Amino acid sequence: MLKKIISLLLGIALCLSVMSFAAAEDMPNLAGTYYSYGYDVGNMFMNYYFHFYDEIPGLGKVFHAGMCMDQICFDGTYEVLAEERAYNVAMDRAASEAGTLTEGTAPFTVVFYDFAGNELDRCAMDAEHIYNDMAAITGVGGDHCALNLDTDPENSKFAAQYANEPAVELLSLINLDDDTATLKLKVNGKYEDLIVFFVEGTYAMNADQTEITLTPGSESDEGAKVTKNEDGTYTYVSDSGEEVALVEVKPVEVAYALKGEIPVPGMEGTNADFICNLLSDNTVQLYADFMGNKMDVDKGTYEIDMTTYSFIIHFETAGDLTTEGYAADMVLNYKVDDVQPFGAIEQTLKFVTE
Repeated sequence: MLKKIISLLLGIALCLSVMSFAAAEDMPNLAGTYYSYGYDVGNMFMNYYFHFYDEIPGLGKVFHAGMCMDQICFDGTYEVLAEERAYNVAMDRAASEAGTLTEGTAPFTVVFYDFAGNELDRCAMDAEHIYNDMAAITGVGGDHCALNLDTDPENSKFAAQYANEPAVELLSLINLDDDTATLKLKVNGKYEDLIVFFVEGTYAMNADQTEITLTPGSESDEGAKVTKNEDGTYTYVSDSGEEVALVEVKPVEVAYALKGEIPVPGMEGTNADFICNLLSDNTVQLYADFMGNKMDVDKGTYEIDMTTYSFIIHFETAGDLTTEGYAADMVLNYKVDDVQPFGAIEQTLKFVTE
């Protein structure tokens, strides 16, 4: 009797082991893959995609989600779980336009995090599809849709969008004694090193991201090691032993822009560019630019309404304004009673897509 029980237990253990091995074998390896969805709108190809990078040591498995032709972007890390998850999505553009959603259950769940480790959202997936019914990572026109594995990224209809994927900076360091000496680490695992000479390559980090190893793309270039010190500064040591002290800088860049025209005071029939820059630190600059001469008009802060994918701009002078439309059709109707030397302003600015 005891032998039968032992035999039965061994059999169960073997079955579980085989099942576990099979599940591990079937787990999708997303490194280097793209999942995409898109459709034509006139002469414009509206597209949405996920790009999963090879794992970066010390940073993890990185993803980029480009929604609405990369006008709304998400970057962070991800993991795939062997957990079934239900989905409710349109399987193609025709179904999306008709409002026909398909319900089902996929064998895996993909979880998305920001670089601080906070969960952004999660959805169902299998090897061929990401069933994006997420609320946090999506874009108007691409919500509740299945994204398909792109089996030939270099030659697909999405290739141009992939090639123009924004390379988001993970870390930017500078030599305070020479502001041209910079080191920039990108979330795609690549770096640009201008500390001594211009060098490009790939990097790896330890688990707590305090030690960075720079490996040049060319054998003729020097690599380096970068160490984060207890006071928050960094020490850069090239392979030849040259040592440089660096500090972190958080560059403020234009994240989104809208552009129109505004009459130049005292020059009838002449217009200046009217530009609204939404910056990466969530501040806003609105100014007129005539032949390189800039004049501030208004400023403030902004936020993104993820339910309508519009920008809510809190101007100091014009007050709170919200963009209308989305993607390439987005506009901002700016109106203010009096800003010198322009006087009353009522102008429409259009979203810049290039």
